[in-house]
Amino acid sequence: MATTASPYGLKPINLIGGQAFTGGTIREYRLTTNNTDPIFNGDLVKLTAGVPSTVTATPVAGTTLGIVGVCVGVRYQLAGQQLGYPLFAQYLPAGAVNAGYTNIFIRVVDDPDQLYQVQADDTVTTASIGKNAALTNFTGGSSSTTGNTTSGNSVISLDQSTIAAPGATLAVRIVDLVNQSSTFGGNFPSNPGDAYTDCIVKLNFSVHSYTTASGN
Repeated sequence: MATTASPYGLKPINLIGGQAFTGGTIREYRLTTNNTDPIFNGDLVKLTAGVPSTVTATPVAGTTLGIVGVCVGVRYQLAGQQLGYPLFAQYLPAGAVNAGYTNIFIRVVDDPDQLYQVQADDTVTTASIGKNAALTNFTGGSSSTTGNTTSGNSVISLDQSTIAAPGATLAVRIVDLVNQSSTFGGNFPSNPGDAYTDCIVKLNFSVHSYTTASGN
C-alpha cells in the first residue's frame, strides 16, 4: 500500500520497450558455499566465482560487479532429505549449507531489460520520471535490516533522497510510477505522489552484469 511503508523488494513486472513478457525467464544458480546472509524474494543477487549471494548495499554503476538479477524464490532439500522432494520457498535462511541443506538453488530473473516495481521510502512525483536513484534497506553487510521472514520478501526500497539527474553512478532509472487500484501486498490504491510511492524502475547500464564488459 503506497500510503504505508511496506517495502517488498524488487518485483519483476514486464520488459522495457513493450517486449513480450510471460512472467520472466528464471535462471537457477547453485549455492555450494555457506551463505552469511539470507536471500529474500526481491533481493538483488550477485555471483562471485559462480556462487550466488545477496547484494548488501546499493550498487554503484560500473563499480559493483557480478549482479545477475533479482531473486524470485529458492529451492533446496533439508538436512536428511537428500532422497526426498525439493522444497520451493520464498527465501533462503542464512547459514543454509552449515545447517545441512543440500541441492540449494537461487532462482533469479536475469534479463537486463527487466522492469521492476519497488516502493520508495518517501514521496516521488512524476517530475522524477527519467531520473536515477539509489536503493536502500538492504539485508546483511553493515546493515541491521533483514527481510520479512513471514512473507519471505525483501525490504529493499528506492531511496527517494538520492533521486538525481544525471546521477550516472546510481543503481536504477525511474521509468514510471504506479497509478492503479491495486499493488503488491493487497488491493490498495497506489498513485504518484503517495507517501511511499510505488515506482517502476530498471537497473542502470553497467549495474547489471550483462551490460558491463567486466566479468565477475
